[in-house]
Amino acid sequence: MIRYDLTDEVATVTFDRPEKRNALTLDGLAEFREALDRGAEEARVVVLRGAGDAFCAGDDIASVAGLGEEVAPATLATRLYDALFGPEQVEVPVIAAVDGPAYGGGFEVVAAADLAVATADAAFALPEATIGAYPPYAVARVGEACGRKRLLELALTGEPIDAETAREWGLCNRLVEDSELDDAVAELTEAVCSVPGPSVALVKRYVRAASADPDERARLVEGFSAVADEPDCLAAAERFLSGGE
Repeated sequence: MIRYDLTDEVATVTFDRPEKRNALTLDGLAEFREALDRGAEEARVVVLRGAGDAFCAGDDIASVAGLGEEVAPATLATRLYDALFGPEQVEVPVIAAVDGPAYGGGFEVVAAADLAVATADAAFALPEATIGAYPPYAVARVGEACGRKRLLELALTGEPIDAETAREWGLCNRLVEDSELDDAVAELTEAVCSVPGPSVALVKRYVRAASADPDERARLVEGFSAVADEPDCLAAAERFLSGGE
């Protein structure tokens, strides 16, 4: 599910489930956070990528729903928090290289990354509300980047935006041609690695402190559990899993 590679000072974390558009299972969420923490210990920069033609399609709803009574909503919410808030919590820069759809949790991982480079093939969407859930990181943070009304448009409609719009809205730093993605990411990693590590960690720590809420994890778990018990939300999830019938 998650592939980890270390080259010199750069750790590359790849969502590696292309047959499912890199959708994250419950175990995949934990693996992702573990890879981020490992990268923070071993590297100066972590680069996030997706295998195949997608960056990450978010959570594997069918897989999670199939766990039934085995996993409580609070457990899933905790895994989501640790994974989706992970890129901003580790003390090394995290760069998302987005070449394909980044939906749901994939969108939120890009938003949580410190820097993001996208190609024209990238697309971004928050479809959680349409299937009876909600996007926890986006609700907490994305309004800072793109504005309240733009966040609400994304979260309430589930409609995707293209890479150019994402850049205009402050969700990506750079938009490049497909053939230029690797060079653009390499340029950013080289620039970041030239800055003293303690300074980088301090900048990240204070930027995070400006928006972090010590109660956000508990609130996410409470909110996610409440939504999971709502009949309308359960019905929306069932419709999605049955193909919209």
